Amino acid sequence: MHLDLLGLSGARLQSNDNIILLSPPSAESELRSVRYKADIVVLGKSGDKVNVAPNGDNQPIFTISGPGEYEAKGAFFYCLANPAKGDPGSLLTSLTVEDVVVTHLGSLRRPLTDKELELFEGTDILLVPVGGGDVLSPEQAADLVGDIEPRVVIPMHGAKTGLKTRYHDVTEFLKQMGAKTEPQEKVKITKKDLPQEGLDIIYLLP
Repeated sequence: MHLDLLGLSGARLQSNDNIILLSPPSAESELRSVRYKADIVVLGKSGDKVNVAPNGDNQPIFTISGPGEYEAKGAFFYCLANPAKGDPGSLLTSLTVEDVVVTHLGSLRRPLTDKELELFEGTDILLVPVGGGDVLSPEQAADLVGDIEPRVVIPMHGAKTGLKTRYHDVTEFLKQMGAKTEPQEKVKITKKDLPQEGLDIIYLLP
């Protein structure tokens, strides 16, 4: 699969000809509106209005807007409301595609409960917000990585030119993790590429 970031908590995965968007920027976002193509969309929160067009001719977009279990285009999704009670501020998503388990923690700003951590056991790739403020701080994100123990970590939701809200730069998280890695725009990851031991940190530019 190919993976790139869209800014804030937005991410795009492409598996074969299918495109999956996770928390794409909504109409209320600070980010400039961009029209994306997708086969599957997991909204950041219920009611988000997103600028998305079908990836294929006459192919409807499969949209996930709330917690539950879903299957579409050979991908399996398990979504939790965040927080579990009250109006969800975001969705926490575990998806399996190409036999790889990807966990996307949206705009999480708190530690996970023990029950939530159990659901994310076996995560191969973790996309975690690191900017602080209304999401996890670099320190909190680093602690959560230690709790989940993924094979690959991709930090997101950090500082970006044009945002009014100030976030920590992703490099602050990299310092917390003791990682030195060069930024890149997109990454290709397959099951056989996953490290068998240790942890890989991938620095993607939104």
